[in-house]
Amino acid sequence: MLKMWSCAAVAALTVAALPAAAAPTTVTVSGKVMSGIDAGGQFGAVGSSLAGQAFSAIFTIEAATGSTMVETATSSYLAGRGAASPVSALLTIGSGSYRFAGSFNGFVRTTDAAGNGGTDSATFFVDDTDLSQKPNDNTLLSLGFDTLRNVLSQPGVGAIALSDLTLADNAKGVLKIANRNAATGAFGAPTVADLSIDTIRTGMTSPVPEPATWAMMVAGFAMAGVALRRRRVDARVRFA
Repeated sequence: MLKMWSCAAVAALTVAALPAAAAPTTVTVSGKVMSGIDAGGQFGAVGSSLAGQAFSAIFTIEAATGSTMVETATSSYLAGRGAASPVSALLTIGSGSYRFAGSFNGFVRTTDAAGNGGTDSATFFVDDTDLSQKPNDNTLLSLGFDTLRNVLSQPGVGAIALSDLTLADNAKGVLKIANRNAATGAFGAPTVADLSIDTIRTGMTSPVPEPATWAMMVAGFAMAGVALRRRRVDARVRFA
């Protein structure tokens, strides 16, 4: 009876150790820079042209405490500000990269309505600067499309796979980066660019177990060891 209870307890702990929360979604948007000047030198030489270079933006989307989710039969909207912002991004142009933390504002919105007389659309937005404080200097990345073609299989962000977007689909974005000098409070010359999108892909990241989950896993393994040790002792006693 003791052996049966030990095995049942181990099984229960193992199931409880599995992560319950859904993994963050990643959305990779890629294309080319139509026009832009790297005034801040974030992607190469200061003042160099970004036109014609390939870009990729990897958005990480995860509902945060305080964020707002609205879902209907044809649309999905997830948004938040500050710590509640559910969006961050890593932008790469050429050989340089810049990370947007979404420290002020972020949202993702998708609409699957082209088959219902509307438009299919998706927008990914991440902002690191309070525009009410500095309306002319901001750090943001906004990418999206709006098309009459039926290109979305569902309104959510979990299964977007598009590879033939064009400017006819209004598939484009805008980038503006103005780094702030912490000592003076002044913003540097902004890097700006207009982007053309051709592909969007989604995927799931692998969740990292929380400390409490690790503790439960360790406890489960320890009890499994105890159960196996008792089984070996019982076998030896019966053999003797």
